Amino acid sequence: ASQVEKGKEQELKEQFDALRREHTEILQELQRAHEQEKLLLVESHHRSEAALQETIQALNSQLKSFQERMKRVEESLLRTDYKKHIQEHGSPSPFWEQELESLHFVIEMKNEHIHGLDKKLLHLETVEERNLLLEEKVKTLQQENEDLQVRTQNHLIMARQLSEELQAAREALEKEAQLLDQARREKEELLYRVLNAGDGSPFPMAAGEVPLIAT
Repeated sequence: ASQVEKGKEQELKEQFDALRREHTEILQELQRAHEQEKLLLVESHHRSEAALQETIQALNSQLKSFQERMKRVEESLLRTDYKKHIQEHGSPSPFWEQELESLHFVIEMKNEHIHGLDKKLLHLETVEERNLLLEEKVKTLQQENEDLQVRTQNHLIMARQLSEELQAAREALEKEAQLLDQARREKEELLYRVLNAGDGSPFPMAAGEVPLIAT
């Protein structure tokens, strides 16, 4: 019976060790995945910053280009449209010439402005899509982190329960071993008294041994 109980205890201990190893491996794997995702997220953030910096530079370049186009518009209106108009229709009054110049200039600039806004809108839509993807990645990473914490807590609870069961089994085994040892000594004492009935000799006890009957 003692060997069987020892076998049970060993089996419980092996199950506990296996569960602890499994918990450690799962935790390490989840932590590695978590760190990898964090690195990817940081790298993506750096790429986004670099892309935004490039965008700023591109916008500055577009502003310079726009200013150059504005200058060309002015030169074109003064050099071509009005010269052609004067050649075909004669020189208008100064008032209408100024009004026509202003109108052409405004129309040309509005066209340039609309074209620039179209490009900027397209870029902003692309940036917004990237931000939405980045937010989704952050939410996914947060959810994975929460799942990791829950799984870790569950494994700790299981490990604690198994440890308590193992301790209870160990105590039960020790108690049963004590009972078996007590029964064995009582049997030996009874057999000794039967074999040595009448000679008055006491039952021999080991040094420091307490009589079991007293317990």
